[in-house]
Amino acid sequence: MKSKVKKDRHELLLAIDPMYRGFGFALFEKPNSLVDWGITDIRLNINSRSLHRIKQLIEYYRPDRIVLEDIRGESSHRCKRIEQLLGKIKTLAKEKRVKVSVYSPKQVQEVFEQFKCHNKYERAKAICEWLPELTSRIPPKRAIWMSEDPRTKLFDAVALALTYYYLEE
Repeated sequence: MKSKVKKDRHELLLAIDPMYRGFGFALFEKPNSLVDWGITDIRLNINSRSLHRIKQLIEYYRPDRIVLEDIRGESSHRCKRIEQLLGKIKTLAKEKRVKVSVYSPKQVQEVFEQFKCHNKYERAKAICEWLPELTSRIPPKRAIWMSEDPRTKLFDAVALALTYYYLEE
């Protein structure tokens, strides 16, 4: 007779946030357990090379769920190239039988406003309090004339994952 052994594995969640030159990602086992994170910087053939790298992440980690930005929301202002990349990530997830959850920037903002985070810098600081391993990656506070630091996309990916945990669990 076979014994039924309960899996002691939490659902792996991969949050991905594309940017102008690659993407930021965060892999979680549970809300307070960040497994891997990073920023992938790609300069040529951005969508195809980003998709290839994302496919490698999926095949290596075998996440149960991918979390992405919902580009259909009115608060999303993404260029056509990133919209296409997000569509291809969803298709790849479907092929790999990985569930996908999407959240609009407004949903993420509403979740973090409950923790008194009203901008991306405050959000990154709060994330560093919850996940101190990211402290060395926090981008500097941005002045209005400065472009967004690429490290912000790492924190945007983490914020997407934490939004999933906050709203769904």
